Amino acid sequence: MMMRTPPISPPPPVLPGDRVGVAALSGPVDPLRLESGLGALRRYGFDPVVAANVSAPPHLFFAGTDDERLQAFHELAADPSLKAIFFARGGYGLTRILERIDWSLLARYPRAYIGYSDLTPFLDEVVKRLGIAAFHGPMVAADLASGLSAEEEASLLMALAGRFPQTMPLTGWLRRGDAVGPLTGGCLSMLAATLGTPYAPRLDGKILVLEDVHEPPYRLDRMLTQLRGSGAFDQLAGLVLGHFSDPAAGQEAAAAEDEDGDEVEESWPRLLEEVLGGFDWPIAYGLPCGHFPPNLTVPLGLQGRLSRRHEHLSIGPRSARDARIHHR
Repeated sequence: MMMRTPPISPPPPVLPGDRVGVAALSGPVDPLRLESGLGALRRYGFDPVVAANVSAPPHLFFAGTDDERLQAFHELAADPSLKAIFFARGGYGLTRILERIDWSLLARYPRAYIGYSDLTPFLDEVVKRLGIAAFHGPMVAADLASGLSAEEEASLLMALAGRFPQTMPLTGWLRRGDAVGPLTGGCLSMLAATLGTPYAPRLDGKILVLEDVHEPPYRLDRMLTQLRGSGAFDQLAGLVLGHFSDPAAGQEAAAAEDEDGDEVEESWPRLLEEVLGGFDWPIAYGLPCGHFPPNLTVPLGLQGRLSRRHEHLSIGPRSARDARIHHR
C-alpha cells in the first residue's frame, strides 16, 4: 500500500528588498559571469550575499575544496536574514558533500533554494527533509548572467513570491492521460547517479520532470533503462519532459562515439516508446525548463496536474485560498 506523505508547502516568500545568498557547491565560478548575474539580482530588488568560497582559487574542477564549499554554504545557511539561497552554477561536486550537509541548520531557517543540473539531488533532499518546495530554476552565473527573458523573469519572481497556482505550457503528448501528484525530478543524469545511494529518487505517486543536456540517444536510453530497472517508474503518476540536447548537439555527440548514431530528434520518441512502453501513465513533452532557454522555474514538491484535455501543466493548489504559504 502506498504511504501518504504530508503536503509540501512553498517556502516563505522572497520579495524585493530581501537579502539573498549566492552559493557554489559545485564547479568553479567565472567572476565576470558572476558579476553579471549579481547585477540581475540587484535589478530585481534583491541584496545578494556571496559565499566565501566563490572567489577562492578553484580546487581541481570544484569551487574550492569539499571543506571550503561546505563551510561557505553553512555560513550562508546560518544567516537568518537571507530569505533565499541561489546557486551560482552547476557542473560537478554536489554529490561529494551531500551527506555532510547540516540539515538541522537548514531546517532552522526555512527559505527558498534555487538551482538545477548538479543541484538536483540537493533540491530533492530539501523537499524530503524540510517539507518545503525547492525551485528548479535559473542560476546566477549561468542563466541570470546571460539575461532572462520576460517569461523566465516572471516565472522566477512569481515562484519566489509564492504566487500559486500557475500553469506552464507543454508542446504535446507521447501518451495522453490524467495525473495528479507532487512534482519531482530535474536532471536525468543526476537522478540516475543517485541510484544505490540514500539519495535515490522516491517517485511513487509523483509527476516526474526530466531534462538534460549534451547527451546522445544511447546514453539517454542507458539512464532511463537504469531507472526503469531500479523500479523507480513502477508507481509513477506521470512524466513530463523538459529540454534535452538540441538535435545538432546530440548528433555531434553521437557521431563522435558511434558513426551509426541517430539524431536525438529522430531517436527520442522511438527510444521512449521502447523504454517506457510497458507503463500506462501519461507522458507529456515540451515543458520549457532545463539547461537552455526558456528555463522556467518549476517548484519541486508542489502538486502538479496533467489533464488529457489540456496542453499545459498545472502547478499548486486549485485556488489561492488553499495555498500553504508562510506569511511573515
